[in-house]
Amino acid sequence: MSAWEVLRQARGPSDGWGYCPQVPGDADITSWVLRLAEALGAEDDPRADEGYRFVAAHLQQDGGISSYLPHIAAPFLDRVAPRWDAWYASHACVTTAAAGLLRLSVRERLLSRLREIQRSDGSWPAYWWPDREYPTALAAEALTAGRPDADHAEARAAARWAAARIGADGAVRTEWEQEGSAFATAFALRAVVAGDLPEGRDAVRRAVSYLIDSQEKDGGWRPSAWCRVPGPMEFDPDAREHWERGRRGKAALGSVVLDTKALYTTASVVAALARTRTAGVPAAEQGRADLV
Repeated sequence: MSAWEVLRQARGPSDGWGYCPQVPGDADITSWVLRLAEALGAEDDPRADEGYRFVAAHLQQDGGISSYLPHIAAPFLDRVAPRWDAWYASHACVTTAAAGLLRLSVRERLLSRLREIQRSDGSWPAYWWPDREYPTALAAEALTAGRPDADHAEARAAARWAAARIGADGAVRTEWEQEGSAFATAFALRAVVAGDLPEGRDAVRRAVSYLIDSQEKDGGWRPSAWCRVPGPMEFDPDAREHWERGRRGKAALGSVVLDTKALYTTASVVAALARTRTAGVPAAEQGRADLV
């Protein structure tokens, strides 16, 4: 049975998809399931159609997409805290994931929102992730998808920011991965590729080399995707000065949690390397990527 067949049967037809069976559906996970559906040509499946409606229902007044809706998530979340205003607000990283859905009815509104909130340095902020490479790559890709003749100024700015994040050895170093993060490097690579930046090609080569050389013997990459869990009324997690590491359950609020199974990390690297094959990357590096 294919992954799509498994997912399409995982929940009720109007529930969206969630992080795990025990939690309510959210627009972020549902967007990623729909991205798989679009990649497989299954976007016309009735189950996918329900998913598009689910994501569109999370559109907020500011033009962004929230992670949760109160009437869906409150029965679960209210067992932990009485108010979750921040989790019901729009989140830039969720908006970037949803904006990549070509069949989403509110996509143009999301793209407008992304243009509004791009930072002056070319990056985008994130809510659930401390690494800005993640939303920046997804935003740049969404803004360029299906627009070959458009002015991609936002994507070029994102590419310049991302290229500057890639070190001389090809690695992106972050607060949580100071020796180098394969996860952040993968999304920086995607941002540079999306911006089609000629002067960024050396950064692309370095990033590809770093990612290939850091692959583990089992085929994966060392976990480096850190997800953060802001408090229920914490609208700006970047302002928090201290985060705990690795707490679980109710205690996870205010902590960052590592992708210990390396699934997020490995999938992100493979996706980034795959994009180098059709993006004008020198043939030698494309050949190296084929070895992964």
